[in-house]
Amino acid sequence: MITRFLAAYVAVYIFNSLSGYLIHDRLLHQQYMELMPILHTEHIQHKIWAFILTAVTGSFFFTLVYSAWKKSGSISEGLVYGLIIGLWMGLSMSLNAYASTGLIPLSLAMKWFLYSLLQYVLAGMLVAWVYHIHFFTKTNK
Repeated sequence: MITRFLAAYVAVYIFNSLSGYLIHDRLLHQQYMELMPILHTEHIQHKIWAFILTAVTGSFFFTLVYSAWKKSGSISEGLVYGLIIGLWMGLSMSLNAYASTGLIPLSLAMKWFLYSLLQYVLAGMLVAWVYHIHFFTKTNK
C-alpha cells in the first residue's frame, strides 16, 4: 500500500511540475510579461521555495485524500475526484488572487481556473491509474 501511495505521489508531483511549467512558462508567459510592470516580478525569484513547497505538499495531500476517498479505483472515479478538487481549489485560488490584489485581471484569473481545473482532472486520472496499474495488483506465486 505504501509503494502504491509513493508511486502515485511522485507521479502527481512530476505531472504537476511539468504541467505547471507548460501553463505558466509557455501558455501564460505573454500575459505575465504584459503585467510585469505592476506585479514586481523581480521578487518572485527569491520566493521559488514557496512554489516548490506548495507543489510537494499539494501533491502529497492530493494523493493522500484520493487514497482515502477512492472506492472502485477506476479512471473515471479519478476524473470525478480531480473535477471536484479542481473546482474547489482552482476556483478558490484564482478568484482569491483576483479579488485580493486588484492587479490580476479577471481574464487571467479565469485562465488560471480553467488550466488548474484541467490539471486537477488529469492528475486525478493519473493518480487513479498509478494506484491501480497491473504492477501493483500482481500477486507473487
